[in-house]
Amino acid sequence: MIVTFEDILAPGTVSEIRDKLAESEFVDGKLTAGYRAKRVKKNEQLKWDPGIASEIQNKILDAIEDHKKLTRSCFPKRISTPLISKTTKGMGYGYHVDDAQIGSVGDKSRSDVSMTIFLSDPDDYEGGELEIITPYGMTAFKLPAGHAITYPSKFLHQVRTVTSGERLVAVCWMESFIRNEQDREILMELEQVNQKLHQLAPDAPETDLSFKVYANLSRRWVD
Repeated sequence: MIVTFEDILAPGTVSEIRDKLAESEFVDGKLTAGYRAKRVKKNEQLKWDPGIASEIQNKILDAIEDHKKLTRSCFPKRISTPLISKTTKGMGYGYHVDDAQIGSVGDKSRSDVSMTIFLSDPDDYEGGELEIITPYGMTAFKLPAGHAITYPSKFLHQVRTVTSGERLVAVCWMESFIRNEQDREILMELEQVNQKLHQLAPDAPETDLSFKVYANLSRRWVD
C-alpha cells in the first residue's frame, strides 16, 4: 500500500529546515548503507550532532506523530530517527530493498513502512524521482516540498540519478502495530467509512457496529 500525504511539514517549517541545512555538514551516505546497498548508494546525508541535526530530526518526528492521516494508515509503533539526504548532480541511489531491521545494535526495530518527506520542490532539481516497484508495476514519485510518501519496506525502489539541482529529503522507517500490509489497508479504509458515518448518522446503530468492527479487528491484528 503506497500512500501520499500533503503538508506533513508546513511551508514555514520546510523553509526553516532548509536554511539550517544550508549551513550544516553532510557526509557520505554509504556510512548508513548495508553491504549490498553500498554498491548503488551515491548521496550525502546530514552529519549528526546534538545541535542543529537533532533539532531538525525532532521537528520532523513531532510532525509525523501529529499527522492524523499518517498515524491512521501506518499505525506507527516505533519510528526511526530521520535521515536527511542530499542528492546532487550525478548522484542517485540504485535499486535496493531496505533492511528488515533499522537502528543500532541493541535498539533495532522491524521496518514495516518506509517514508520519504520531500524538502525540495520538484522544480529545484531534474531527475531524482523515487521509483517503487510493486506487484502491479513501477511507479515514480516527485512530490512538493513538505509532502510525503509511505510504502511497504519490502518493495524494491530507487532514487533516479539527479541531472541538475539538489534533492533534499528526510527518510525514516516505521515498525507498525499492524504488521500485515493488507490489514493496515483494511483498517485505513474502514476508518474513512467510520468518519463519514459519524458525520452522517452519528446515532445510528450501524455506526456503532462499524466502530465495533474497527476496534475488534484492531484488537485482533495488533502486534
